[in-house]
Amino acid sequence: MSDAFVVAGRSLDPATGEAAFTYRLAGDEFTERLTLDPDLLGGADPARVDAALDLVHLVMGTSYYKLRAPGRVVVERLVTKAQAAVAEAAYTHGLGEFAAVNRLPVPHEVAFDLGTTDELPAPVEGGGRQALLPVGGGKDSALALVVVTPATALAVNPTDAQRDVARAAGVPLIGVRRRLDPLLGVRTRGGGLNGHVPVTAINSAIATLVAVLGGFDPVVFANERSADEETLTVNGARVNHQYSKSYEFERLFAAAAAEVGVGYFSLTRQLSELATVAAVAALPDLRGEILSCNRSYTQAHMGGEATQRWCLHCDKCLFTFLCFAVFLTPEEAQAMFGGDPLADLSLVDGFRRLWATEKPFDCVGERAESAAAMAHLARSSAWGEHAVVRALGEEAASFAAVTGATVEGFLPPRGEHSVPDRYLTSLRRALAEARPPVR
Repeated sequence: MSDAFVVAGRSLDPATGEAAFTYRLAGDEFTERLTLDPDLLGGADPARVDAALDLVHLVMGTSYYKLRAPGRVVVERLVTKAQAAVAEAAYTHGLGEFAAVNRLPVPHEVAFDLGTTDELPAPVEGGGRQALLPVGGGKDSALALVVVTPATALAVNPTDAQRDVARAAGVPLIGVRRRLDPLLGVRTRGGGLNGHVPVTAINSAIATLVAVLGGFDPVVFANERSADEETLTVNGARVNHQYSKSYEFERLFAAAAAEVGVGYFSLTRQLSELATVAAVAALPDLRGEILSCNRSYTQAHMGGEATQRWCLHCDKCLFTFLCFAVFLTPEEAQAMFGGDPLADLSLVDGFRRLWATEKPFDCVGERAESAAAMAHLARSSAWGEHAVVRALGEEAASFAAVTGATVEGFLPPRGEHSVPDRYLTSLRRALAEARPPVR
């Protein structure tokens, strides 16, 4: 099997809470480890735990597969058809950006050698259990934390930003430690391929495992409809940085989670980024605690060796600031972010990229949404004289006009979703209390 990536053995030690997941590739063996709270262990049905471990094992392997991307995956354990569908999506569309950046064929095609089983754990009766909310520390997490109650937050390798937003919302936080095999870094530095992996798929699987162990239900993410928009197109194939946040992937993963008795959905699936920001802008005590800068989630930050703050230069910072500027005064925005990138002419091209044909490979909103936001600021007395707004306002307005995009048009919920009725009432209340755009 030298030409294949092998999803091999895995284990869970109830005494220590350590789960180990082993993979083989090109003569190397890699073992990734998760450290779970031992207090969660011991009460769950072993069959459901086994199935949840398999789901983690499958999707987490994308981090090691990408070293060589051999196009063939061998899975040694039997898996369910729903799990196989999740794995296929994660290794193909979930690695679309990785393939494009490394000049591999797009779409990335992978052949799976695996056996499936229909022997599933018996269904679990839902209701009465507490929701589990994976949090990243940004605006989406903040909204979910105030809408979904009662709930417990979850963070993989938690940082101060995640702890702060959970604390500000008054929600307890569970941490899971994830440790990559050190050999992965060695092989990457030695010439192995590198690139984006479907992190949300991995975190979804880890959250499902924690939910099974701790008796949580459902697992609630906060992925907006902008995750469905492709980042770019290569030879007619859509490449989406946010594929594992998309509704397509959500439905695939929900089927696998249901097999172990865990509901899974995105609370904000019908919302634009602007709609979420409008709701969070109305929560001054919480909005000051969020952080959506990817440069602040490095290994140094996760190890507590560096302070997390907005860099105000990366694509995600620029997009998030642009959205909040629609609903905050310049003074409020500067107090929240610690600066004002809309006053810095050197960032004009960075803001322009947000509605470019090839969007940044980052978690940013729809092209038309960004253009509509900038066009709105250009017409506002509060922001109209800021240097970047003056430079890009007319261009953004022209782009937005092609589709008739306006800020107001992005605020109502629309599109498909899988949010249970019991959460929709609270979500609609938060949206009704959202802050109006500045004028």
